Amino acid sequence: MTGCPEYQVLVGSTAIDITTQKTAPPPLGDERWSQLLTFSAGGQDTVVKQTAIRDGNVLLIVSGSPALVDQHLDKALTKAAAAR
Repeated sequence: MTGCPEYQVLVGSTAIDITTQKTAPPPLGDERWSQLLTFSAGGQDTVVKQTAIRDGNVLLIVSGSPALVDQHLDKALTKAAAAR
């Protein structure tokens, strides 16, 4: 997604502008990436953070409020790895 840093989607007749920005991923797992997505429509912006972590054969993808993603990522990875 960060290969195309700006794009637009249509939801019905509403155009939503989306911008992406790579962010530093947390030092967890074997492979990882993280990005911020900013959705702009009707003069309002919403920011969503997406982080993906591969730890062995477990792939965890967490999306949501940037602060909440950062806060709960360790616990989510621990829980996903325990469920293998």
